[in-house]
Amino acid sequence: MPILAEAVPDPALSPPKAQGAARAALRLLLVSPDEEVLQQLRPLRAGQGLELLHADGAGAAESQVLQSRVELVLIDEAIGRQALVGLVERLRDQLFKDWLPIMVLGGSPELLHLLERRARGLVDYFLAKPLSTRAFRERLVAARRMVSLRRVCGSALDRVSEGVLIIDEHGTLRSFNRAAERLFGWSAEDVIGQNVSLLMPSRHALKHARYVEDYLRTGLPRMIGTGRVETAQRRDGSKFPMHLTVADISDETAIRFVGVIRDLSAELERAELQQMALHDSLTGLPNRSHAEQRVRREIETAAAGAPGFALLFVDLDRFKRINDSLGHATGDEVLRAVAQRLRHSLSETDFVARLAGDEFLLLLSGVQDPADAQRISDRVSRRLAQPLLLRGHRLTVSASIGVALYGPDGDKAEDLLARADAAMYACKRQLPP
Repeated sequence: MPILAEAVPDPALSPPKAQGAARAALRLLLVSPDEEVLQQLRPLRAGQGLELLHADGAGAAESQVLQSRVELVLIDEAIGRQALVGLVERLRDQLFKDWLPIMVLGGSPELLHLLERRARGLVDYFLAKPLSTRAFRERLVAARRMVSLRRVCGSALDRVSEGVLIIDEHGTLRSFNRAAERLFGWSAEDVIGQNVSLLMPSRHALKHARYVEDYLRTGLPRMIGTGRVETAQRRDGSKFPMHLTVADISDETAIRFVGVIRDLSAELERAELQQMALHDSLTGLPNRSHAEQRVRREIETAAAGAPGFALLFVDLDRFKRINDSLGHATGDEVLRAVAQRLRHSLSETDFVARLAGDEFLLLLSGVQDPADAQRISDRVSRRLAQPLLLRGHRLTVSASIGVALYGPDGDKAEDLLARADAAMYACKRQLPP
Protein backbone atom coordinates (compact mmCIF):
# COMPACT_ATOMS: atom_id res chain seq x y z
CA MET A 1 0.00 0.00 0.00
CA PRO A 2 1.31 3.51 -0.77
CA ILE A 3 2.22 5.65 2.18
CA LEU A 4 1.43 9.33 1.71
CA ALA A 5 2.83 11.96 4.03
CA GLU A 6 2.20 15.66 4.14
CA ALA A 7 5.13 17.76 2.93
CA VAL A 8 5.81 20.58 5.41
CA PRO A 9 9.07 22.36 4.54
CA ASP A 10 11.41 23.04 7.43
CA PRO A 11 12.40 26.77 7.27
CA ALA A 12 15.81 25.95 8.68
CA LEU A 13 16.56 23.62 5.75
CA SER A 14 14.89 25.60 3.00
CA PRO A 15 16.31 28.56 1.07
CA PRO A 16 14.91 32.00 1.89
CA LYS A 17 11.61 32.74 0.18
CA ALA A 18 9.20 35.59 -0.11
CA GLN A 19 6.53 35.76 2.61
CA GLY A 20 3.77 33.29 1.85
CA ALA A 21 5.72 31.27 -0.74
CA ALA A 22 5.76 27.47 -0.39
CA ARG A 23 8.01 24.97 -2.09
CA ALA A 24 6.12 22.36 -4.08
CA ALA A 25 6.46 18.91 -2.56
CA LEU A 26 8.56 16.38 -4.42
CA ARG A 27 6.69 13.12 -4.95
CA LEU A 28 9.19 10.34 -4.25
CA LEU A 29 8.48 6.65 -4.82
CA LEU A 30 10.59 4.29 -2.72
CA VAL A 31 10.76 0.78 -4.14
CA SER A 32 12.07 -1.46 -1.35
CA PRO A 33 11.04 -4.49 0.67
CA ASP A 34 13.19 -3.20 3.53
CA GLU A 35 11.11 -1.58 6.26
CA GLU A 36 14.24 -0.06 7.75
CA VAL A 37 14.88 2.07 4.63
CA LEU A 38 11.30 3.31 4.75
CA GLN A 39 11.66 4.24 8.41
CA GLN A 40 14.85 6.19 7.60
CA LEU A 41 13.08 8.29 4.96
CA ARG A 42 9.91 9.06 6.90
CA PRO A 43 11.52 11.64 9.24
CA LEU A 44 12.97 13.46 6.19
CA ARG A 45 9.61 14.17 4.59
CA ALA A 46 8.93 17.52 6.20
CA GLY A 47 12.46 18.85 6.23
CA GLN A 48 13.16 17.90 2.60
CA GLY A 49 9.71 18.73 1.21
CA LEU A 50 8.88 15.16 0.23
CA GLU A 51 5.63 13.39 -0.46
CA LEU A 52 6.53 9.75 0.09
CA LEU A 53 5.05 6.78 -1.76
CA HIS A 54 6.13 3.19 -1.12
CA ALA A 55 6.09 0.00 -3.17
CA ASP A 56 7.68 -3.24 -2.01
CA GLY A 57 8.40 -4.62 -5.49
CA ALA A 58 8.69 -3.85 -9.20
CA GLY A 59 5.06 -4.65 -10.08
CA ALA A 60 3.65 -2.44 -7.33
CA ALA A 61 6.09 0.30 -8.38
CA GLU A 62 4.82 0.28 -11.96
CA SER A 63 1.24 0.61 -10.69
CA GLN A 64 2.23 3.57 -8.55
CA VAL A 65 3.93 5.28 -11.49
CA LEU A 66 0.82 4.80 -13.61
CA GLN A 67 -1.58 5.98 -10.90
CA SER A 68 0.40 8.84 -9.35
CA ARG A 69 2.43 11.78 -10.59
CA VAL A 70 5.69 10.26 -9.42
CA GLU A 71 8.61 12.68 -9.84
CA LEU A 72 11.55 10.69 -8.42
CA VAL A 73 12.16 6.97 -7.92
CA LEU A 74 14.52 5.37 -5.40
CA ILE A 75 14.95 1.64 -6.10
CA ASP A 76 16.54 -0.64 -3.53
CA GLU A 77 18.78 -3.40 -4.87
CA ALA A 78 17.07 -5.59 -2.29
CA ILE A 79 14.14 -6.14 -4.67
CA GLY A 80 16.52 -8.28 -6.74
CA ARG A 81 19.00 -7.29 -9.40
CA GLN A 82 17.04 -8.69 -12.30
CA ALA A 83 13.85 -7.08 -11.01
CA LEU A 84 15.64 -3.75 -10.55
CA VAL A 85 17.09 -3.70 -14.05
CA GLY A 86 13.77 -4.84 -15.53
CA LEU A 87 11.96 -2.03 -13.70
CA VAL A 88 14.44 0.56 -14.99
CA GLU A 89 13.99 -0.74 -18.55
CA ARG A 90 10.21 -0.66 -18.29
CA LEU A 91 10.15 2.82 -16.79
CA ARG A 92 12.21 4.15 -19.69
CA ASP A 93 10.98 2.05 -22.62
CA GLN A 94 7.43 0.96 -21.82
CA LEU A 95 6.12 3.66 -19.49
CA PHE A 96 8.07 6.34 -21.45
CA LYS A 97 9.45 8.10 -18.37
CA ASP A 98 12.49 9.68 -20.02
CA TRP A 99 12.27 12.64 -17.65
CA LEU A 100 11.90 10.65 -14.39
CA PRO A 101 15.10 10.76 -12.23
CA ILE A 102 16.01 7.27 -11.02
CA MET A 103 18.16 6.62 -7.93
CA VAL A 104 19.47 3.18 -7.06
CA LEU A 105 20.20 2.17 -3.47
CA GLY A 106 23.08 -0.28 -3.76
CA GLY A 107 25.79 -0.79 -6.30
CA SER A 108 27.23 -4.25 -6.17
CA PRO A 109 29.61 -5.14 -9.00
CA GLU A 110 27.06 -7.66 -10.25
CA LEU A 111 24.34 -5.00 -10.44
CA LEU A 112 26.60 -2.48 -12.16
CA HIS A 113 27.61 -5.09 -14.72
CA LEU A 114 23.96 -5.95 -15.37
CA LEU A 115 22.98 -2.29 -15.74
CA GLU A 116 25.91 -1.67 -18.10
CA ARG A 117 24.77 -4.56 -20.27
CA ARG A 118 21.03 -3.94 -20.31
CA ALA A 119 20.30 -0.38 -19.13
CA ARG A 120 23.42 1.62 -19.74
CA GLY A 121 23.04 5.29 -18.83
CA LEU A 122 19.43 4.91 -17.64
CA VAL A 123 20.13 5.37 -13.90
CA ASP A 124 20.85 8.91 -12.72
CA TYR A 125 22.24 8.44 -9.18
CA PHE A 126 23.61 5.67 -6.97
CA LEU A 127 23.52 5.55 -3.16
CA ALA A 128 25.59 3.09 -1.16
CA LYS A 129 24.03 0.73 1.39
CA PRO A 130 23.35 1.14 4.18
CA LEU A 131 21.56 4.39 3.31
CA SER A 132 23.33 7.51 4.52
CA THR A 133 20.91 10.32 5.32
CA ARG A 134 23.55 12.91 4.42
CA ALA A 135 24.28 11.27 1.05
CA PHE A 136 20.56 11.02 0.35
CA ARG A 137 20.09 14.75 1.01
CA GLU A 138 22.94 15.58 -1.36
CA ARG A 139 21.51 13.46 -4.17
CA LEU A 140 18.07 14.85 -3.46
CA VAL A 141 19.26 18.42 -4.09
CA ALA A 142 20.50 17.43 -7.55
CA ALA A 143 17.39 15.38 -8.28
CA ARG A 144 15.13 18.24 -7.18
CA ARG A 145 16.91 20.50 -9.65
CA MET A 146 16.10 18.03 -12.43
CA VAL A 147 12.48 17.85 -11.31
CA SER A 148 12.21 21.64 -11.08
CA LEU A 149 13.57 22.01 -14.60
CA ARG A 150 11.09 19.39 -15.77
CA ARG A 151 8.25 21.31 -14.14
CA VAL A 152 9.38 24.58 -15.70
CA CYS A 153 9.80 23.02 -19.13
CA GLY A 154 6.49 21.20 -18.87
CA SER A 155 4.71 24.38 -17.80
CA ALA A 156 6.32 26.37 -20.62
CA LEU A 157 5.52 23.73 -23.24
CA ASP A 158 1.91 23.61 -22.09
CA ARG A 159 1.62 27.37 -22.62
CA VAL A 160 3.08 27.67 -26.12
CA SER A 161 0.71 27.78 -29.06
CA GLU A 162 2.67 25.25 -31.13
CA GLY A 163 2.22 21.53 -30.70
CA VAL A 164 5.39 19.89 -29.40
CA LEU A 165 5.91 16.15 -29.41
CA ILE A 166 8.85 13.78 -28.96
CA ILE A 167 9.28 10.45 -30.70
CA ASP A 168 11.95 7.76 -30.62
CA GLU A 169 13.68 6.01 -33.51
CA HIS A 170 10.66 3.72 -33.95
CA GLY A 171 8.26 6.64 -34.29
CA THR A 172 6.77 5.97 -30.85
CA LEU A 173 5.33 9.07 -29.19
CA ARG A 174 7.00 9.79 -25.86
CA SER A 175 5.80 13.33 -25.11
CA PHE A 176 2.75 15.36 -26.18
CA ASN A 177 2.06 18.90 -24.95
CA ARG A 178 -1.27 20.66 -24.36
CA ALA A 179 -1.22 22.49 -27.70
CA ALA A 180 -0.73 19.15 -29.45
CA GLU A 181 -3.74 17.82 -27.53
CA ARG A 182 -5.82 20.75 -28.78
CA LEU A 183 -4.58 20.43 -32.35
CA PHE A 184 -5.18 16.71 -32.73
CA GLY A 185 -8.04 16.06 -30.32
CA TRP A 186 -6.07 13.35 -28.50
CA SER A 187 -5.00 13.47 -24.86
CA ALA A 188 -1.38 12.75 -24.00
CA GLU A 189 -2.50 9.60 -22.17
CA ASP A 190 -4.22 8.38 -25.35
CA VAL A 191 -1.23 8.75 -27.65
CA ILE A 192 1.95 8.26 -25.61
CA GLY A 193 3.21 4.84 -26.57
CA GLN A 194 1.41 4.95 -29.93
CA ASN A 195 3.15 5.45 -33.26
CA VAL A 196 3.26 8.99 -34.64
CA SER A 197 1.51 7.70 -37.78
CA LEU A 198 -1.67 8.04 -35.73
CA LEU A 199 -1.44 11.80 -36.38
CA MET A 200 -1.04 11.62 -40.18
CA PRO A 201 -2.95 10.26 -43.18
CA SER A 202 -1.47 6.90 -44.18
CA ARG A 203 0.47 8.07 -47.24
CA HIS A 204 2.05 10.95 -45.31
CA ALA A 205 2.91 8.63 -42.41
CA LEU A 206 4.78 6.27 -44.72
CA LYS A 207 6.73 9.17 -46.20
CA HIS A 208 7.63 10.48 -42.74
CA ALA A 209 8.82 7.03 -41.63
CA ARG A 210 11.08 6.83 -44.68
CA TYR A 211 12.60 10.23 -43.80
CA VAL A 212 13.54 8.98 -40.32
CA GLU A 213 14.85 5.64 -41.62
CA ASP A 214 16.97 7.37 -44.28
CA TYR A 215 18.36 9.78 -41.70
CA LEU A 216 19.29 7.04 -39.25
CA ARG A 217 20.89 4.98 -42.05
CA THR A 218 22.79 7.71 -43.89
CA GLY A 219 23.12 10.58 -41.41
CA LEU A 220 21.97 12.98 -44.15
CA PRO A 221 19.47 15.41 -42.63
CA ARG A 222 17.16 16.04 -45.60
CA MET A 223 13.96 16.86 -43.68
CA ILE A 224 15.56 16.75 -40.21
CA GLY A 225 16.30 20.25 -38.96
CA THR A 226 14.26 21.95 -41.68
CA GLY A 227 10.64 23.03 -41.74
CA ARG A 228 8.13 21.66 -44.19
CA VAL A 229 4.39 21.66 -44.80
CA GLU A 230 2.56 18.38 -44.24
CA THR A 231 -1.00 17.19 -43.79
CA ALA A 232 -2.04 16.23 -40.26
CA GLN A 233 -5.00 14.16 -39.14
CA ARG A 234 -7.15 14.80 -36.08
CA ARG A 235 -8.74 12.17 -33.87
CA ASP A 236 -12.04 12.53 -35.75
CA GLY A 237 -10.31 11.85 -39.08
CA SER A 238 -10.42 15.44 -40.33
CA LYS A 239 -7.29 16.85 -41.96
CA PHE A 240 -5.47 20.15 -41.55
CA PRO A 241 -2.27 21.65 -42.99
CA MET A 242 0.63 21.87 -40.55
CA HIS A 243 4.11 23.34 -40.60
CA LEU A 244 6.40 20.69 -39.10
CA THR A 245 9.97 21.18 -37.89
CA VAL A 246 11.86 18.11 -36.66
CA ALA A 247 15.11 18.28 -34.69
CA ASP A 248 17.40 15.48 -33.54
CA ILE A 249 17.92 15.64 -29.75
CA SER A 250 19.54 12.22 -29.37
CA ASP A 251 22.40 11.45 -27.01
CA GLU A 252 24.41 8.34 -26.20
CA THR A 253 21.59 6.85 -24.13
CA ALA A 254 18.67 7.25 -26.53
CA ILE A 255 17.56 8.38 -29.98
CA ARG A 256 14.92 11.09 -29.78
CA PHE A 257 13.37 13.57 -32.22
CA VAL A 258 11.33 16.60 -31.24
CA GLY A 259 8.67 17.89 -33.61
CA VAL A 260 7.18 21.39 -33.45
CA ILE A 261 3.83 21.75 -35.20
CA ARG A 262 1.94 24.87 -36.24
CA ASP A 263 -1.58 24.73 -37.64
CA LEU A 264 -1.58 26.58 -40.98
CA SER A 265 -5.35 26.54 -41.49
CA ALA A 266 -5.89 30.20 -40.55
CA GLU A 267 -2.84 31.38 -42.51
CA LEU A 268 -3.89 29.49 -45.63
CA GLU A 269 -7.42 30.79 -45.26
CA ARG A 270 -6.09 34.35 -45.12
CA ALA A 271 -3.85 33.66 -48.11
CA GLU A 272 -6.82 32.23 -49.99
CA LEU A 273 -8.92 35.29 -49.19
CA GLN A 274 -6.08 37.53 -50.31
CA GLN A 275 -5.75 35.48 -53.48
CA MET A 276 -9.47 35.88 -54.11
CA ALA A 277 -9.27 39.63 -53.43
CA LEU A 278 -6.42 40.17 -55.90
CA HIS A 279 -7.21 37.61 -58.62
CA ASP A 280 -9.89 37.04 -61.17
CA SER A 281 -11.92 33.94 -60.35
CA LEU A 282 -12.55 32.99 -64.01
CA THR A 283 -9.03 33.12 -65.45
CA GLY A 284 -6.87 33.08 -62.32
CA LEU A 285 -5.09 36.23 -63.53
CA PRO A 286 -4.49 39.22 -61.26
CA ASN A 287 -7.51 41.56 -61.24
CA ARG A 288 -7.75 45.31 -61.73
CA SER A 289 -6.90 46.12 -58.11
CA HIS A 290 -3.81 43.93 -58.28
CA ALA A 291 -2.83 45.43 -61.65
CA GLU A 292 -3.03 48.97 -60.32
CA GLN A 293 -0.86 48.03 -57.32
CA ARG A 294 1.71 46.45 -59.64
CA VAL A 295 1.83 49.49 -61.92
CA ARG A 296 2.42 51.77 -58.92
CA ARG A 297 5.23 49.56 -57.63
CA GLU A 298 6.81 49.53 -61.09
CA ILE A 299 6.63 53.32 -61.20
CA GLU A 300 8.38 53.58 -57.81
CA THR A 301 11.12 51.25 -59.04
CA ALA A 302 11.58 53.17 -62.27
CA ALA A 303 11.63 56.51 -60.43
CA ALA A 304 14.48 55.14 -58.29
CA GLY A 305 16.58 54.58 -61.41
CA ALA A 306 15.50 51.17 -62.71
CA PRO A 307 14.64 50.74 -66.41
CA GLY A 308 11.19 51.88 -67.47
CA PHE A 309 8.30 49.74 -68.69
CA ALA A 310 5.46 49.60 -71.19
CA LEU A 311 1.75 48.97 -70.71
CA LEU A 312 -0.32 47.14 -73.31
CA PHE A 313 -4.09 47.53 -73.00
CA VAL A 314 -5.74 44.54 -74.75
CA ASP A 315 -9.43 44.47 -75.67
CA LEU A 316 -10.92 41.57 -77.64
CA ASP A 317 -12.72 42.51 -80.86
CA ARG A 318 -16.42 41.69 -81.22
CA PHE A 319 -16.41 39.48 -78.18
CA LYS A 320 -20.09 40.24 -77.55
CA ARG A 321 -20.98 38.31 -80.70
CA ILE A 322 -19.44 35.13 -79.23
CA ASN A 323 -21.50 35.47 -76.05
CA ASP A 324 -24.68 36.26 -77.98
CA SER A 325 -24.34 33.47 -80.57
CA LEU A 326 -22.61 30.67 -78.64
CA GLY A 327 -23.53 31.44 -75.04
CA HIS A 328 -21.67 32.71 -71.99
CA ALA A 329 -20.17 29.31 -71.20
CA THR A 330 -18.31 29.35 -74.50
CA GLY A 331 -17.43 32.99 -73.93
CA ASP A 332 -15.88 32.07 -70.58
CA GLU A 333 -13.80 29.35 -72.23
CA VAL A 334 -12.57 31.87 -74.79
CA LEU A 335 -11.50 34.23 -71.99
CA ARG A 336 -9.62 31.42 -70.22
CA ALA A 337 -7.88 30.45 -73.48
CA VAL A 338 -6.94 34.09 -74.16
CA ALA A 339 -5.54 34.43 -70.63
CA GLN A 340 -3.36 31.37 -71.18
CA ARG A 341 -2.10 32.64 -74.53
CA LEU A 342 -1.26 36.03 -73.07
CA ARG A 343 0.80 34.38 -70.32
CA HIS A 344 2.69 32.31 -72.87
CA SER A 345 3.37 35.33 -75.06
CA LEU A 346 5.43 37.13 -72.43
CA SER A 347 8.52 36.51 -70.34
CA GLU A 348 8.45 35.47 -66.67
CA THR A 349 9.22 39.01 -65.52
CA ASP A 350 6.22 40.47 -67.34
CA PHE A 351 2.77 40.82 -65.83
CA VAL A 352 -0.71 39.94 -67.16
CA ALA A 353 -4.02 40.95 -65.59
CA ARG A 354 -7.70 40.80 -66.50
CA LEU A 355 -9.22 44.21 -65.86
CA ALA A 356 -12.86 43.46 -66.62
CA GLY A 357 -14.93 41.62 -69.20
CA ASP A 358 -12.73 41.11 -72.25
CA GLU A 359 -10.12 43.72 -71.23
CA PHE A 360 -6.57 42.70 -70.26
CA LEU A 361 -3.45 44.61 -69.23
CA LEU A 362 0.14 43.60 -69.97
CA LEU A 363 3.08 45.19 -68.14
CA LEU A 364 6.40 44.74 -69.93
CA SER A 365 9.29 45.26 -67.51
CA GLY A 366 12.38 46.96 -68.93
CA VAL A 367 10.72 47.84 -72.24
CA GLN A 368 11.39 51.52 -72.97
CA ASP A 369 11.62 51.73 -76.75
CA PRO A 370 8.36 52.23 -78.70
CA ALA A 371 9.57 49.87 -81.44
CA ASP A 372 10.19 47.08 -78.88
CA ALA A 373 6.76 47.60 -77.36
CA GLN A 374 5.13 47.49 -80.81
CA ARG A 375 7.02 44.33 -81.74
CA ILE A 376 5.72 42.59 -78.62
CA SER A 377 2.21 43.90 -79.32
CA ASP A 378 2.33 42.40 -82.82
CA ARG A 379 3.54 39.06 -81.42
CA VAL A 380 0.64 39.02 -78.94
CA SER A 381 -1.83 39.77 -81.76
CA ARG A 382 -0.48 36.88 -83.86
CA ARG A 383 -0.69 34.49 -80.92
CA LEU A 384 -4.30 35.50 -80.17
CA ALA A 385 -5.30 35.16 -83.82
CA GLN A 386 -4.47 31.46 -83.93
CA PRO A 387 -7.74 29.46 -84.23
CA LEU A 388 -9.41 28.06 -81.13
CA LEU A 389 -11.41 24.81 -81.07
CA LEU A 390 -13.95 25.11 -78.24
CA ARG A 391 -17.15 23.10 -77.69
CA GLY A 392 -17.06 21.91 -81.26
CA HIS A 393 -16.63 25.43 -82.67
CA ARG A 394 -13.59 26.74 -84.52
CA LEU A 395 -13.14 30.34 -83.44
CA THR A 396 -10.73 33.10 -84.39
CA VAL A 397 -10.12 35.89 -81.93
CA SER A 398 -8.53 39.25 -82.62
CA ALA A 399 -7.74 42.11 -80.26
CA SER A 400 -7.13 45.84 -80.32
CA ILE A 401 -4.00 46.76 -78.37
CA GLY A 402 -3.00 50.18 -77.07
CA VAL A 403 0.54 50.96 -75.88
CA ALA A 404 1.80 53.46 -73.29
CA LEU A 405 5.40 53.96 -72.17
CA TYR A 406 6.55 55.10 -68.75
CA GLY A 407 8.14 58.53 -69.17
CA PRO A 408 6.99 59.67 -72.62
CA ASP A 409 3.32 58.92 -71.83
CA GLY A 410 3.34 59.83 -68.16
CA ASP A 411 4.79 58.89 -64.80
CA LYS A 412 1.58 58.28 -62.84
CA ALA A 413 -0.48 55.08 -62.89
CA GLU A 414 -3.72 56.85 -63.78
CA ASP A 415 -2.13 58.70 -66.70
CA LEU A 416 -0.42 55.62 -68.13
CA LEU A 417 -3.57 53.50 -67.90
CA ALA A 418 -5.62 56.27 -69.52
CA ARG A 419 -3.09 56.67 -72.38
CA ALA A 420 -2.98 52.92 -73.03
CA ASP A 421 -6.79 52.77 -72.96
CA ALA A 422 -7.07 55.70 -75.38
CA ALA A 423 -4.53 54.12 -77.74
CA MET A 424 -6.52 50.87 -77.69
CA TYR A 425 -9.74 52.68 -78.64
CA ALA A 426 -7.90 54.45 -81.45
CA CYS A 427 -7.02 50.99 -82.84
CA LYS A 428 -10.58 49.74 -82.39
CA ARG A 429 -12.00 52.68 -84.37
CA GLN A 430 -9.98 51.45 -87.36
CA LEU A 431 -11.76 48.07 -87.41
CA PRO A 432 -14.05 47.44 -90.39
CA PRO A 433 -17.75 47.51 -89.52
